[in-house]
Amino acid sequence: MIGGDATADLAVLKVSAQNLPTVPLGDSRTLVLGQPVVAIGYALALAGGPTVTSGIVSALGRTIKVTDPNCTQCGPSQQRTYTNIVQTDAAINPGNSGGPLLDLNGQVIGINTAGTQGAQNIGFAIAIDAAKPTIEHAVANPKGAVAYLGVATQDVTRGLAFQLNLPVQSGAYVASVAPGSAADKAGIKQGDVIVAFDGKPVKGQSDLGSLIHAHKPGDKATVTYVDASGARHTVTVTLGVNPLP
Repeated sequence: MIGGDATADLAVLKVSAQNLPTVPLGDSRTLVLGQPVVAIGYALALAGGPTVTSGIVSALGRTIKVTDPNCTQCGPSQQRTYTNIVQTDAAINPGNSGGPLLDLNGQVIGINTAGTQGAQNIGFAIAIDAAKPTIEHAVANPKGAVAYLGVATQDVTRGLAFQLNLPVQSGAYVASVAPGSAADKAGIKQGDVIVAFDGKPVKGQSDLGSLIHAHKPGDKATVTYVDASGARHTVTVTLGVNPLP
């Protein structure tokens, strides 16, 4: 493992081999409801090789909470928060986790990751655009410490803004805050919307991740956010170290 993000349930691995086949990463921002997708993985760890299931994109921008007793950053509830999740009815069973969710061009648009006991015939995948900053940082700086703000966020869309009656139409909506993190100490709370980081505009989750990863642990940075009342705040945070999975 050369990098990762524990809060996003991501790890980046280096394989000691050459000339391996690869698949291209796609653009999850272009996904639309009803789009056909294919999930690949080793379902239930059964012998006989990988399995392939097909379905459609049934929802976008989901936020789900999954109990994970191994998540040391999840607080007393031991619940991991996944944001900007792609929901699909392509079957995802234990063993498929970590496998790719592909569009019909063969491009990876998600990483199969979770199901919930209360759900029937749907699974969830991390949108590939949300994973790219973690992947790019690990490749560029293997095993390098990653700056950590301590928030799980999702893109503010028109639909989300309407649903939650948000005072802004773009930004990174804070779905959860890690206890004791830089964000927590600065007073950032669930329901706030981060609109700028270190003076640069934040239009969504990917922008925020890239801006954080451009810093090092221990750096000071300003975070501008809008609370539920519409009030705008700017605070200074000292970035921590993102724990590896």
